[in-house]
Amino acid sequence: MVLLLADLRLKGSILEIAQSEAQLKAVEMVNQAVNDKIVAETDYRDIVYIHKDENGRIVMIQANTVILNQIMAKTIKEVIASLNGLEAQTISVPLGQVTGSIFLAAYGPKLSVKIIPAKQVTVEVENKFEQAGINQTRHLIYFKINSRIKIAVPLVDKDVEISTTIPLADTIIVGAVPDTYLNFTAPGETLAPLLKK
Repeated sequence: MVLLLADLRLKGSILEIAQSEAQLKAVEMVNQAVNDKIVAETDYRDIVYIHKDENGRIVMIQANTVILNQIMAKTIKEVIASLNGLEAQTISVPLGQVTGSIFLAAYGPKLSVKIIPAKQVTVEVENKFEQAGINQTRHLIYFKINSRIKIAVPLVDKDVEISTTIPLADTIIVGAVPDTYLNFTAPGETLAPLLKK
């Protein structure tokens, strides 16, 4: 019984050490997939309608919710596919790292930690305005992506939250920031509010 408890505590410590590496691997894969498959194919003018007055001044920016919903659905699909690629990977943790000693960290037998991807992914589309120069404003639209993976050794596992923010598209607005910015709420639980200040 004592040996079993010691074994479980040891494995718990190993999972704690493996957590940061698992998060790093997952975030790298998500970022690469979204940048390659989504951001590279998205243009600011595809996802936003810009309304101007008779003088050419921008008076309203409106989200193209149809396109944004399509992009978000595709993003969720790509993120799930990229995280599924983690299923074949393991993290090797030298037993010496459990001691907390920098001198022993690289020594001892390597213990394998399995990564198990979850199937639930949430994507929020957010935006912000920031000053980009004299009489110029940068409008940035970005994705906030959240998911979860599980890391496991025999008899012990741990949930690991994955979160990353990826710029989707941006533009420079010359002149004053428009007074009106239309906000929409996406249908469904996995599609969070599309654009919010």
